[in-house]
Amino acid sequence: MPYGLPWSEEFARELSDKEFRDVFVQDQARTRIALLVRALREARNLSQAQFGELMGKPQSVVSRMEDPDYGKLSLQSLFDAAAALDLPLWVDFPEWDNWLRAIRDVPGDLTARPPFDEADLVAKSQAARDQVKSGAICEVVSFNKGVSSRSPKPAMAVA
Repeated sequence: MPYGLPWSEEFARELSDKEFRDVFVQDQARTRIALLVRALREARNLSQAQFGELMGKPQSVVSRMEDPDYGKLSLQSLFDAAAALDLPLWVDFPEWDNWLRAIRDVPGDLTARPPFDEADLVAKSQAARDQVKSGAICEVVSFNKGVSSRSPKPAMAVA
């Protein structure tokens, strides 16, 4: 693979076939979701039944989520899993090179993502504020833009 890229010229040419490309993307997405759900569940020492209970779903739903061949997950099921893990869910349509780099990160035994931690987020916010005050960074982002009217509006970041 040239220059440390996660793909070869030959593979890039294979991706030019639309049918191959579509099947490849679907297979990678299904596999990644299945492995990620299982790794995050196992990192919390939860059985499928326990995780299903946290999601408000039967164990069979968790089993299907962890099956890379299932592929008919609803966005709501993913929201339920994220809520049970106390993690956010992010869905994106990245550029190809970014996506190809990202799929190299295969979820597994070492996948760890801690649940929501207010103290950690506040400390990071305070550290960023201190960096703004010291001139190390100059951008503060407001999270009020684009927030659904159905969800609570987060407080705006203040420098």
